[in-house]
Amino acid sequence: MRIAFFVSAFPVVSETFIINQITGLIDRGHEVDIFARSVRPLDVVHPEIEEYRLLDRVFCLNAVPDGTWSRFIHSVSLGWRLCRSGRIEAWKQLLRTLFSSSKGILLTKSGQLALLCRQLEQGSYDIVHAQYGTLGRRLIPLKTAGILPARHVTSFRGHDVTQHGTRGSGFYEELFAKGDLFLPVSESLKQKIVSQGCKEEKIHVLHSGINCGRFRFRARTLPEGETARILTVARLVEMKGVAYGVEAVARLLQSGRKIQYQIAGDGALRGELEQLIEKLGMRENIRLLGWKDHDELARLMEQAHILLTPSVTAANGEQEGIPNVAKEAMAMGIPVVSTYHSGIPELVEDGVSGYLAPERDVDALADSLARLLDHPERWPQMGRAGRKKVEEEFDMERLNDQLEALYHSLIT
Repeated sequence: MRIAFFVSAFPVVSETFIINQITGLIDRGHEVDIFARSVRPLDVVHPEIEEYRLLDRVFCLNAVPDGTWSRFIHSVSLGWRLCRSGRIEAWKQLLRTLFSSSKGILLTKSGQLALLCRQLEQGSYDIVHAQYGTLGRRLIPLKTAGILPARHVTSFRGHDVTQHGTRGSGFYEELFAKGDLFLPVSESLKQKIVSQGCKEEKIHVLHSGINCGRFRFRARTLPEGETARILTVARLVEMKGVAYGVEAVARLLQSGRKIQYQIAGDGALRGELEQLIEKLGMRENIRLLGWKDHDELARLMEQAHILLTPSVTAANGEQEGIPNVAKEAMAMGIPVVSTYHSGIPELVEDGVSGYLAPERDVDALADSLARLLDHPERWPQMGRAGRKKVEEEFDMERLNDQLEALYHSLIT
């Protein structure tokens, strides 16, 4: 199959789940192109980006100003390689499409000229897969106009369906009517798109997967007298609920427990969190580490006894899907303390692989942490249960097999 992935930016350090899908499809013999609204050079990239030469597959979707001459100038640059390769008919088709008043304006306004050139150069796609609902919505007019005749797949990953305020009730109406398949990453997100008008028969829940083989399992133990190490890995934004984690850990420290709490990540709320830690008098025991690269995070995870992910629903309605860091921690045997938030209960089973607390409930978070800290003998069993859950339901190889099968079901 020829498959086009549509992403907001590429590569993005936190979006390993998209890279896992792309490389999984390539391994299964499919041709994958990546169309991004922006291409981001990174100082540190995932090994798979270099191994699979993914940057060679990326095409930047740059919009150009509307107008006949603007389209002409842009089409000359984009079509030059068609002429050089002797594909004169493809060049003529590019011009016909661009100078059709409706299609040309649509292409330039949506910034999809690179997509048209790639199709003319290599042939039409079987599947176009938008990695967020907002991107899927932008592609529907191209499908309607016949510019993008492939089967249309859209993933929903959290913020794209939970935020409110700027999106009306019918924001996804046309996408739900004309899209072919919708892949929310959790049952909770499935219910949200059903409530917004998507037909259930078009929906298949497809979790974001991780490479379980890359995460070494180790049963966690706490020798008597040793300091417990609690870790949070998150962007410092409202939805991650880090302030509630800080307050919960501070209460346990005030009770005399020996804890070192490390928070890896950066974001808009860093200043507020620094002030909170200072106010609580916890600078020695609660540390903001800032952004960490993949290797540094791996070392922090290896040393951690407990992962704390106190996610909350933001004021604008934004929610997570299921945080990947919790899957990775469970694969490594780390018990998780989290919240009854979005799809998290579909991963973390309360009392089995960790504990869950209501959102924004500092008392309940502290109680959950205390239950783990006071009973480290439970950690190995919880760790094994977590590893088993991730292997059975969140392993990327199994999920990529499912994705491939779903694609085939659309085109056969």
